[in-house]
Amino acid sequence: MACVATLQSARLGASSSSGTRNAVHPAVAARAGRPLQLAATAPRQRQQQRRQQRRHSGSPLVVRALRNIDWPEALLFDCDGVLVDTEAEGHRVAFNEAFKRKGLDHEWSLEQYGVLLEIGGGKERMDHYFSSCADREPWASVTDPAARKAFLKELHELKTDIFNQLIETGALPVRPGVKRLINEAIDNGVKVAVCSTSNERAVSNIVKVMLGDRIAQHMRVFAGDCVPKKKPAPDIYNLAAQELGVDPARCVVIEDSRIGLAAAKAAGMRCVVTESYYTKGEDFTIADAVFDCIGEAGDERFSLNDLTTPGLLALSG
Repeated sequence: MACVATLQSARLGASSSSGTRNAVHPAVAARAGRPLQLAATAPRQRQQQRRQQRRHSGSPLVVRALRNIDWPEALLFDCDGVLVDTEAEGHRVAFNEAFKRKGLDHEWSLEQYGVLLEIGGGKERMDHYFSSCADREPWASVTDPAARKAFLKELHELKTDIFNQLIETGALPVRPGVKRLINEAIDNGVKVAVCSTSNERAVSNIVKVMLGDRIAQHMRVFAGDCVPKKKPAPDIYNLAAQELGVDPARCVVIEDSRIGLAAAKAAGMRCVVTESYYTKGEDFTIADAVFDCIGEAGDERFSLNDLTTPGLLALSG
């Protein structure tokens, strides 16, 4: 899959360049006050440079240099939309099937679900939606707050079961380059974790089933209700940094939405955005870089080398 990158250069005041393939969303460019363009090195040139570097990677000089690279202490990944583009044909489908099995006359369209994604967390999303049409079931008959909370918990567990069935059938492929980047991090001693507002069981299942045993053994999962406030609050990223024993300023987050980006930045972390189905065109002005995916080997848009401090500066300008 070809991946076309759009990079945020306004935040660091870097100069624009020629050879731009895709312009940044107009709303982002307007906020920055000038057009935002790609980094000076074209993707094909960067790929050629990386191939040359790999050919010489066995030399003593290169080995000594690699030992001194300023790697991030941790790479933290959102799950939905980052590891797997789950929202449109995963979570939405599972919610609708859960509604059907419970006899509820609700079905979320692609467009409607895109709006509902502004609400972080599945139970919170359903509560917001049901409250907006409280004259209909289930809230027409379930009025007690405690009863509503219990109903949402039960319905969300059913939805999670359905979603896990989709994962186990292989219906939701891993996004390009995800395994490559995680394995690069593991190979170089960089800690990796998933930080998601989704159900912990669903996130763990994605890691185990879709990313494989090696990654699952190294990847910590922080998900669901493990923190009091969900994204855009920074709580889950703060917890990850604390549990992993790393400096937030030396963590790099891979997110796909402005809500996740806001959470990462509020935690004092750097953030690279890989846009997903629902998030293309969102305002990512404060991101360190924005791409449409991570990209497989030979077609990568960034690698672990790019996530050092100098690398992020280069990506940004």
